[in-house]
Amino acid sequence: MKSVIIGMGNPLLKDDGVGIRTVRAMAPLVTGRADVELLELYTGGIRLMEAMAGYDRALVVDAMVTGGHEPGTVSEFSPDEFITTRHTFSTHDTDFRTSEEMGRLLGLHLPSEIKFWGVEAADVETFGEELSAKVAAAVPGIVEQLLMNLT
Repeated sequence: MKSVIIGMGNPLLKDDGVGIRTVRAMAPLVTGRADVELLELYTGGIRLMEAMAGYDRALVVDAMVTGGHEPGTVSEFSPDEFITTRHTFSTHDTDFRTSEEMGRLLGLHLPSEIKFWGVEAADVETFGEELSAKVAAAVPGIVEQLLMNLT
């Protein structure tokens, strides 16, 4: 099964880069595996759907700001229970579900298995390349969950 792990976000806006940091942490753990590809993506909508095309499984990590969870809280979603995270929706594009439906209607080979991990962020507005302590502490656990989903 060919898998893509997509880290989303802006690595220059503190916690917004948690998806990017997660795929970078995954890199040494999947080196040499022909069945896994890691991608960094900075916007969602159609670009996210296109990044998944050709894969059997897609695992996506992005920051979210709900205000209802402690920073660093990790929530896993299937497409059916999915909520919009920071970059899976674009005001200049469309949301993920709409773009996924469009891709399937066009006959693209999209993954039969798609999972999202949203990480509650503390700060997505301050310029900086470091994650806040609670969000950074969540990354190893997300990496572990991603690895378990690859088996």
